[in-house]
Amino acid sequence: MTQDQPEALRHHLRRLRLGLSPERQDSAAAALLERIREQAFFRESARVAFYVAVAGEISPGPLLRHALDEKKFCYLPVIAGEHELDFISYETGSPLAENRWRIPEPVNGTHIAPGSLDLVFVPLIGFTRDCSRLGSGKGFYDRAFAFRLASPEAMPILVGLAHECQLRKSLPVRHWDVPLDAVATPERIFYRGDSG
Repeated sequence: MTQDQPEALRHHLRRLRLGLSPERQDSAAAALLERIREQAFFRESARVAFYVAVAGEISPGPLLRHALDEKKFCYLPVIAGEHELDFISYETGSPLAENRWRIPEPVNGTHIAPGSLDLVFVPLIGFTRDCSRLGSGKGFYDRAFAFRLASPEAMPILVGLAHECQLRKSLPVRHWDVPLDAVATPERIFYRGDSG
């Protein structure tokens, strides 16, 4: 696979996401909440990281509000330095500011180490049934959770969130790509290791 092929695939999948109407996006976010709220991986997690949806990503916003109502400790990612991802606490009304990619992130709050989280909802461009993930290409999540490559059972649980249109039969996977434990769409949940 040439260097251009992953970028062409990212461009194609971003266009699919961006083609979803605002009404479709809203109904997808609501359905995602219903799909996840009773799952053991969510119910049993106290420290949960979310993300702010941009560029057609499926929104975990309703799920984040539900988690706050459930008194979970919630966190959002923050770009730290050139290549690092940090996680900072978020509460209702916490101020957000756009980073250099125009993604809103917390201005202040309590920092938590990636390995101290129970559950992380991960944005993605594309995914496969076996929970391989195609990210934006900057590697922030892969670097933050690289320790999972040597210790696949280590916390946190990594769950990708996606629209069904982002499902691919295969993806270009590199040795540093951290696989997800599951991927949730509004319609279903895929688990790594399932043969279906």
